[in-house]
Amino acid sequence: MMYTEQAHPDAPDMVALVVTGPREHALRRVPRPEPVGDQALVDVSHVALCGTDLRLLRGTLHDADYPTVPGHEWAGVVRAAPTRPELVGRAVVGHNFLPCGSCAWCARGAENLCESLDEIGFSLPGAFAEALCVPAENLRLLPDGVSGAEGCLVEPLCVAVHAVDRAGEVTGRSVGVIGAGAVGLLVAQVARGSGAKSVTVVDPVASRRAVAAELGLGAEADLSRFEADPPEVVFDATGVAALFPRALTATRQGGTCVLVGYSGSEATPFEPSVVMLRELTVVGSLSGVGMIDRAVELVANGVVRLSPLVSPALPLAHYRSVVDTPATEAPLRAFFAVDEETR
Repeated sequence: MMYTEQAHPDAPDMVALVVTGPREHALRRVPRPEPVGDQALVDVSHVALCGTDLRLLRGTLHDADYPTVPGHEWAGVVRAAPTRPELVGRAVVGHNFLPCGSCAWCARGAENLCESLDEIGFSLPGAFAEALCVPAENLRLLPDGVSGAEGCLVEPLCVAVHAVDRAGEVTGRSVGVIGAGAVGLLVAQVARGSGAKSVTVVDPVASRRAVAAELGLGAEADLSRFEADPPEVVFDATGVAALFPRALTATRQGGTCVLVGYSGSEATPFEPSVVMLRELTVVGSLSGVGMIDRAVELVANGVVRLSPLVSPALPLAHYRSVVDTPATEAPLRAFFAVDEETR
């Protein structure tokens, strides 16, 4: 299912970021969506721009479908919900996946591998807009005291929860996280909350190590410590293919290396013997389908803190200011507020 601007000519419109091709994007006025069937209409309050969104805008996302409206990390207020009227006026977050429910992967419960998966912000219009339609069953109430910007991080927290699950048992084990971006810091917090003996993140950017320290996590500037004393479980949350071989050598013999956060087509050479001779388990982790209830609970219970990862929100119209910002200068996430002035 693709984004389309076809609608009745008299329908109300709204502002949305429309990506029509690689490096072809602009804020435009488009028809305002109307909920159908079991959908709810959500007025977006905040939306975040993650690395995958940046690849979409830059034209380096390997499986991008154009045109589309991006935005899969969001929070908002329900404007209409015919099948769940109790949600109207409530602040919500939601998961973005619409699996087919009938393929072999769905039958196995692996809906993230669905053969016909639709996802809000990619194949379906996303939250980089004043409003979006979401299946009402996908929505969850934003916990009390959690801001809209913080709510945008529930989606990457789902990714982190799934990644830690994919690692197997982490209780009592040493954990290393390469990359202290938003996903890496969320993975680290989930691993700690799952009983890891120790959790240390590695990132060359001092400001990111400072956030890790604020969260009570160990932090290193480079991989030398891991290579000297490898953790039992390593999460590669960099999304940088060239670092993958070092993630393997930084994992303890007999340990587990989990790849999370790769969404491009970059390749890198590595030695398969490193995996074989050290009997490493190498695991991929894709998305966070089915994890939203656990993610919301981790936030509500204070196991995972989101506020240290949040930077001041920008107006929607300023989205271009972050598209070409180098990763070393960018915040953990770029957050955007959709307010009455935008509307």
